[in-house]
Amino acid sequence: MYRLVWFFVMSLLALAMQVRSDSNVVLSTTQSSVEVLKHDGQEKQQDTKEQQQQDTQSLVKDDEHVNQTVALLTNIQQEMEQKRTQSEKAIADNRAIQQQTIILLVEMQQNIQNHREEVAKDRVQVSEWQELITRNQIATTNILKEYLQNISINQVTQNQAIDVLNNLQPETQLQNKNETNLHTEPQQAVVEKQNVTLSGSLPRILSDLKSEMSKQRELITENRNVFESRIEQLKRDNEKLRSALLEVQLSSYRSCKDVPMKVSGKYNIRGSDKFSSFVAYCEQQTFGGGWMVIQHRFDGSLSFDRNWSAYRSGFGDVDGEHWLGLERIHQFTREHDCELLVELKDFYNNSKHARYSLFRIASESLQYGILSLGDYSGTAGDSLSSHIRILFSTPDRDHDYDNENHCAEYYYGGWWFYNCFHAYLNGEYQNASGNSVSRIAWDDFDTDQRSLSYSRMMIRPIN
Repeated sequence: MYRLVWFFVMSLLALAMQVRSDSNVVLSTTQSSVEVLKHDGQEKQQDTKEQQQQDTQSLVKDDEHVNQTVALLTNIQQEMEQKRTQSEKAIADNRAIQQQTIILLVEMQQNIQNHREEVAKDRVQVSEWQELITRNQIATTNILKEYLQNISINQVTQNQAIDVLNNLQPETQLQNKNETNLHTEPQQAVVEKQNVTLSGSLPRILSDLKSEMSKQRELITENRNVFESRIEQLKRDNEKLRSALLEVQLSSYRSCKDVPMKVSGKYNIRGSDKFSSFVAYCEQQTFGGGWMVIQHRFDGSLSFDRNWSAYRSGFGDVDGEHWLGLERIHQFTREHDCELLVELKDFYNNSKHARYSLFRIASESLQYGILSLGDYSGTAGDSLSSHIRILFSTPDRDHDYDNENHCAEYYYGGWWFYNCFHAYLNGEYQNASGNSVSRIAWDDFDTDQRSLSYSRMMIRPIN
């Protein structure tokens, strides 16, 4: 019995201890779970914060990417606008070029027709000159014949005078014979009669002879003067014809390249009209020679502030400072494919040059614009290419692209101004610098926009 009770008590005690142990385990487990949960919560909170930071950074990056995308799209849009503007400008330029080409073709056709008419006129003129030479030769022959006839007449007249004088001698002898035969007459009467006869006839005869000889002498002198005058006139006419023909055939050249002498100087250059020529300075030493000078500045002695008419016809002396003339340059570059050489020097004696492979300007109807320059080479820099397809302007003719200023009037000279220039060789001769100053300018010569003390433009046929 006691054993049963003891066993029961021990069982209860064991059970109580088991319950307490389980409670401790449960409590421990609960605490561990709480700690785990708390740790998991902290980790999740940390992960959440990190995720939020990552999300924030991602959003910032996305915003930057969006901004970059927007900026890129804006740049693309601006470039497209620029491309569109350039395309529209190129289309407008092409249309203008096409229009100029059409005008040039029409002008070329007209010039060809005019040239044909001029050739026909020249042929007629040559024929007239030949007829004039023939008439002059015939007139000279007739004058010589007339002069010979007058000489013959004068000789006959002189012979007649000699015959008259010879006839006086028989009359005198007859009078002497009569004196001998008249013995019955008193000697005094005979002498008086002879004196009367001689005094009456001889002075009259001598007077007639003198008068006739004087008339003949005057006639001879008059004929000689007329003959000499006609001979001099024929000589002058023949000399003019000879000079004109020699000017065409012997002493003029199609270009400086055709001049056989390698000596620089003034030469006659034939234009498109083969019976006209103009004087130009030929440079026969620089870059192989054969260059025709069309512009020259070196001391400022000549003003280039001139009107349209002066720049069209040219001014100055070709062996000094001068401008050859737009019309001559146009006609020459139309007849020949030419290259252009520009020689430059500053006030510090630094020399450079620019060379262009194909230079040509338009006619006056197209305002003498630069049609082509070709390829650039040289040491001075390419400052002229920006002036291609630009019209020529003078103080009295504004053809530039500046809507606010009249470049030629502002800078005192004629040039191919656009808005306004990168190259300008006809400005005022002065040692100054800056875009606002009228000067001899070639902007790529140096970086300080300095004035130049020397410029020379020359052209030469390529072939």
